[in-house]
Amino acid sequence: MKLALKYGRGSVAIDTPPSWTVNVVDHGRPPFQPLEETLSASLDAPLGAPPFRDWAAGKDLLVIVSDVTRYTGAERILPFLLERFLDSGRARILFALGNHRKQTETEQRAIVSDPVFDAVACVDHDCFDDTGLTHVGVTSSGLDVALNSLLFEADGVLVTGAVSHHYLAGFGGGRKCLIPGVAAYRTILDTHKRVFNRDKPGKHVRSQAGVLEGNPMHEAIMEGISLIEKPIFLINTIFDDEKRLLHIFSGDIKASHERGCAWYHENFSTTVGKKADVVIVSAGGYPKDIDFIQSHKALENARHAAKAGGTIILVGRCEDGLGNANFLPWFDYPSSEEMEPYVRESDKVYSQTAYSTRTKAERYRIVLVSDLGEAEVRRMGMEPRKTLDEAIASLPGGSELFCHVIPEGSKTLVREG
Repeated sequence: MKLALKYGRGSVAIDTPPSWTVNVVDHGRPPFQPLEETLSASLDAPLGAPPFRDWAAGKDLLVIVSDVTRYTGAERILPFLLERFLDSGRARILFALGNHRKQTETEQRAIVSDPVFDAVACVDHDCFDDTGLTHVGVTSSGLDVALNSLLFEADGVLVTGAVSHHYLAGFGGGRKCLIPGVAAYRTILDTHKRVFNRDKPGKHVRSQAGVLEGNPMHEAIMEGISLIEKPIFLINTIFDDEKRLLHIFSGDIKASHERGCAWYHENFSTTVGKKADVVIVSAGGYPKDIDFIQSHKALENARHAAKAGGTIILVGRCEDGLGNANFLPWFDYPSSEEMEPYVRESDKVYSQTAYSTRTKAERYRIVLVSDLGEAEVRRMGMEPRKTLDEAIASLPGGSELFCHVIPEGSKTLVREG
């Protein structure tokens, strides 16, 4: 079977052996929508909120925008908002970096568009800068909430984001643009620690992609947001990989996010009738495979398609490397069982990603096609290959294997059947 898989800013061809039985696992293909008409209709009749024109009238607004690691269509939505609703002198843009790296001006411009960047003050969030953070309070579950002070200088907060599956919080977008997006590092860290069981070792069973109800990380985020005594309006988008609009959900941050998550899950999750000997999964190209931490999402989404002990070939270029300087040392622990107590008490957010990677590397043979160094990949418990052909050739020649191919792994969640 021949197929092109996205890889970095280009693609790689896949050519499986003739002895393999190959099945392509895809998500739904909802029709794309005209952006301006769909956005106008959503803003005129938002979920659980007054029309956006009324909500925004007379307010100094802080507009929160996702960073370079995820596409939200902000470069098309923000010019529309600026033209029709926003006063450039009464608006500021805050990039929700969480604890991701700082962005270049070129990246910022690309995210919001040149006209918007030139008209509206834009700033990256810094989760480590205490002078730019305001303590909001402590939730009933003990989450200490501190957020970027710009939130509290504005009359209202417009949150923009994109719905996606998230392997810890259930779904990305929406409320994650606030926490962890513009939160203090200690708040980010404590939020991520909620993924572990409190009464026994291991990860909480509800802390997984596609799950909101009972998800401890999601519930901690929502309780933290409830402490913000500012009007909040959400615009959540869903685009396909060709950047064509599929849907917009706007309005109250809880109601519109939940509605968007339900729609996304219906269209971008699936089951497989039979688990495979081999799963070949692409993260979906740049920016979904900008680094390993982002590429890992596709690995998480694909794991239920493989037999225990089977092979998963992950195709993710990782042009920015691993994604965090504190990531690799976690693999010095010889097993996930020995790693877990230290991850639980860690002050490094991406220790959870390392733990999740290790648990999968113990269950499956994982072959990573990337630009990462061989030593780095092997240290994570995976096998490095520079090309997809090399990865496929590493499997037993002539064997009659059953293979699932997942072209858009970051968007296609394989659920347990």
